[in-house]
Amino acid sequence: MAKTVPSPISKRTRYVYAALGAVFIVVVWQILSTVMDPIIMASPVATAKALGHLAAGRTLWWQLLITLRRLVIGLAIGAALGLALGVLAGLQPRVRSFFEPIRWVGMTMPAVVLAVLALLWLGLGDGPVTFLVALIVMPGMYVNTVAGILAVDSRLLEMGRIYHFPRRLLFAEVYLPGIASPVMAGLTLATGIAVRAVVLGEVLAATSGIGHAFSRAESFLNTPEVFAWVVVLLALMALLEFGALRPLKRRVTRWQKLKEG
Repeated sequence: MAKTVPSPISKRTRYVYAALGAVFIVVVWQILSTVMDPIIMASPVATAKALGHLAAGRTLWWQLLITLRRLVIGLAIGAALGLALGVLAGLQPRVRSFFEPIRWVGMTMPAVVLAVLALLWLGLGDGPVTFLVALIVMPGMYVNTVAGILAVDSRLLEMGRIYHFPRRLLFAEVYLPGIASPVMAGLTLATGIAVRAVVLGEVLAATSGIGHAFSRAESFLNTPEVFAWVVVLLALMALLEFGALRPLKRRVTRWQKLKEG
């Protein structure tokens, strides 16, 4: 029996359905806010008012910049280390076996435990938050990079060996185009994880940033402000995905096709 391939939809249709999904979220949110205590669930209107109040002052923008700085630095360090170690482990089976227990520990350890350890080791401030983000991001990038290296077409590698390609040429022309897609997938996933990690780190180990502001609002039972900070985090993730990750992915895809063509 032949498999049915779903027909592609237009960009406009995708946007329409995405907008409908967003409207659905807001409608469900509004319904829940009418049947639940305002201390537990702020309404969209109350959240918008709190968000407007934060945006009118310096608080929102200052805390956003602090969190963004920690996020970008931690993500860059963790992604770069995961990529470098993943390439090394993918090319060297002995190195891969050596890193396997370390990879397992890094992916199994709960984030809150890592956050507490970062607080104990580095104290309060930028250090523990950045360290936590890098530590949580690195295993995912490592695994995706190793998977990409191992999935490279063996026929291309064999051809390179037959024609005695230099290692640098083999890496640039075969391995890099082969790992582009899994690395971008890993970076997209790592960015979402990093946003959650930076907030967790700021809740436990910082005196500034969105996570700290979120924690203060929660401690004072200011539910509209709590939800306003959640909206800010969603906006931050949207900015990173649509403003950085998707354009980068398009460029990498074009470069990959150029190399493969």
